[in-house]
Amino acid sequence: MRTLAVLPSRFQASRFPGKPLALIAGRPMIQWVFEAAQRARGVDRVVVATDDDRIASAVRGFGGEAVMTEAALPSGTDRVAAALATLGETYDCVLNLQGDEPAMHPETVAAVVALMQAHPDLPMATAACSFASVDELFNPNAVKVVVDDRQRALYFSRSPIPYLRNATIFEQDFRPWMTPGQLAHFRRHLGLYAYRPEALQAFTRLPQHPLEQLEMLEQLRALASGMAIGVADTPHLSLGVDVPGDVPAVEALLRERGLAR
Repeated sequence: MRTLAVLPSRFQASRFPGKPLALIAGRPMIQWVFEAAQRARGVDRVVVATDDDRIASAVRGFGGEAVMTEAALPSGTDRVAAALATLGETYDCVLNLQGDEPAMHPETVAAVVALMQAHPDLPMATAACSFASVDELFNPNAVKVVVDDRQRALYFSRSPIPYLRNATIFEQDFRPWMTPGQLAHFRRHLGLYAYRPEALQAFTRLPQHPLEQLEMLEQLRALASGMAIGVADTPHLSLGVDVPGDVPAVEALLRERGLAR
């Protein structure tokens, strides 16, 4: 199976302009993501899809490959599809690895690729890990996923799912009530997707779904259309960067893995 990893990367992020070039432990954020994808088993080629010459120049400066895409594209997934079309080559699997995930572990990327290889009927796949604390569970930026017995996604949400029926509905009472064993029932979704090329093209043609608009979660568009999403389990947490205040936690995680000082 021939796999392409595409890292969509925009300069004009509303909450963190220039985010892909922000320094994480001394290196641009996009470089951390690129190198993690390069180290992942099963990935044949890695490119950054961007609309900004500054990002493209930085990527080429550390030896990476950049593909220019239109600034007006509505989402990272559309940018991935545009990069695939620009390259004009045939791949069996296309990864969308978001450019603001500098702590994405290569083994997580490899697990998603392996899932797609083991299940050729899967149009799409992603990854999930466990929650380390109840506080994380109630963070709306930490997306939750529930899967079926075949490890295919049933639903994604910013709210804690599944609901614990015997708990009080109020969050302030729910947190101390939950035990570590109950926390293990919850899975944290990570910012990585794999597509068959035809599924990627089909996805970009779909209109936004009301559930997607309510939760602001693009993957709900795929589920609502009937597209199956396999979920690879990983022990490795990945922390995305939305605002400058997220950087210290990411650097701490990279130091914990021995990748940064």
